[in-house]
Amino acid sequence: MNKTTRREFIKKSGLTVLSVGLSQQVFWRHVRAASESVLTQAAALSPVDRVLVVIQMDGGNDGLNTVIPLSGSAASLYRQYRPTLAIPEANVLPLGTDAAGTLIGFHPNLQLLKELYAQGHVAVIQSVGYPNPNRSHFASQDIWHTADPEGRKRTGWLGDYLDVAFPSSDNPLLAVSLAGARLPLMLRAEHVLVPAIGSVDNYQFRTQPSGDHQNKMRAFLALNRETASDHRLREQIRLIALDTYESVEMLQSGIQRYTADPTIVYNMQNPLARALRQVAQILAAKLGTRILYVSLGGFDTHQSQATPHANLLARLSEAIATFYADLVRLGQDDRVLLMTWSEFGRKVVENGNQGTDHGTVGPQLLIGTRVKGGIIGEHPSLRAEDLNPGLGDPKFSVQSLDFRSTYATILEKWFLVDSREILGGAFELLDVLQG
Repeated sequence: MNKTTRREFIKKSGLTVLSVGLSQQVFWRHVRAASESVLTQAAALSPVDRVLVVIQMDGGNDGLNTVIPLSGSAASLYRQYRPTLAIPEANVLPLGTDAAGTLIGFHPNLQLLKELYAQGHVAVIQSVGYPNPNRSHFASQDIWHTADPEGRKRTGWLGDYLDVAFPSSDNPLLAVSLAGARLPLMLRAEHVLVPAIGSVDNYQFRTQPSGDHQNKMRAFLALNRETASDHRLREQIRLIALDTYESVEMLQSGIQRYTADPTIVYNMQNPLARALRQVAQILAAKLGTRILYVSLGGFDTHQSQATPHANLLARLSEAIATFYADLVRLGQDDRVLLMTWSEFGRKVVENGNQGTDHGTVGPQLLIGTRVKGGIIGEHPSLRAEDLNPGLGDPKFSVQSLDFRSTYATILEKWFLVDSREILGGAFELLDVLQG
């Protein structure tokens, strides 16, 4: 059975994405999960040779200590509400004024991002969220993953994009998650298989230590290359095995094309830098990968927030700056867009443990050579009447931006597909990307 036939079988049988692990237990667990998919349809325009790198700031990033008000009532209220956590004004890195005339700046540990911003490669999108916000990590993350505030979808918005743009693709590495062994819901598709890879170096078939590995792999391939089975689940397992083998072979041979540059040093103590180095390896391999997903955890800062949050922002800034320099070196910077996201912001008022609790809106960043750098939207109002009563976080209001506008902009202006069927409606497009 040839590869195209395998793909057609997968589509007709309703097979969902495969999250590929590194052990038999993980493999079989995901084979069982693969049989639970549901099907929908969407119409596609032509795909383009562009790449999206998604950076999840896992836990709910404190947007107020990331993008900080320096003028107007927001600045004075910010310091009033945060007697221990407010960043000293002299330390804030000024960016410019937003749509409402409020001067804003970056946390001091975002110095390297500030330098990219000064070069015009960073767009700061303010007050991003959704109506009737959910303050649960799991529920809110699912909403961001699926672009469905009603929580009805079982596929992710980028998984839907893959199905739309690549309905007949044979490439097993169209998208790759480097955020652990569990596939993010954002990349769950109906037809396209997306591997979740903990490490590109370890993404390979392993056999038991005793015996000859090559002979075992030959037996494995011979078993799975036999005539198609009439048993549906057995046939799905066989096809998954072959696609997994193909993706491993493609990736392991491809990453050998990446050569390090002594002037561009990834801090391997920084987990985001390690992940983005692997992204650079995959891009250098030219495997046709369109979406790469990485994550940085630790943003759920309920207590003693100041130092951990500052360290996280330093890791974010350092990793992105190093990765961007590597993209330029590889000649890939004009085809790669980075997007950050976090499931919610934090409350305006610091709590009694010198931390912040779950909130609502927060900032997003878009980074890349083709980004129109600048400030989009308005800093959230911190006036009492604009905060949710009894909750102390900004209301989602007319000054807020629906996160699906960011998604729609990426789909329409970066990937050149119709966003309406993927997102379930039309959303404002942002003027943040060059042609």
